[in-house]
Amino acid sequence: MSVKFQITLPERLAIELKQAAAKRNLSLARFIRETMEERLRPRRGVAGSDPFDAITGLVECEETDLASRVNETLYR
Repeated sequence: MSVKFQITLPERLAIELKQAAAKRNLSLARFIRETMEERLRPRRGVAGSDPFDAITGLVECEETDLASRVNETLYR
């Protein structure tokens, strides 16, 4: 069963959501659902899980060699 919500967003946030969904080739509705599910998922993993799961996706960067530029990337 699905429940429909109607919300009002600031224009800038709506634009950012549409851009992020398009970048991932997802519909806006699906992107919002997935983002909300991820946000509501508990951050702490269960015993034996990957301890870095909680920080996965914390920083988005196309740079593959972050070690040499960590300060610049994190503290721009």
